[in-house]
Amino acid sequence: MNWKFWLTPAEPRARYALLLAIGVVILMTLTYGVWYPGGPGLAAFATVTAIVVAHVSAKLIMRS
Repeated sequence: MNWKFWLTPAEPRARYALLLAIGVVILMTLTYGVWYPGGPGLAAFATVTAIVVAHVSAKLIMRS
């Protein structure tokens, strides 16, 4: 497994940042009903999870 590929942002970085931001906004919107009543701890967990999922999605989109 190529760890450098997964742990660095994709090139071009502007497109990667845009895909990441859109992914995080969409995922946080979809999971709002779960993390909002759960308080700040669950909101932080949902945010970190959304960032990881959006990062992987952006890398896979930009690979093709």
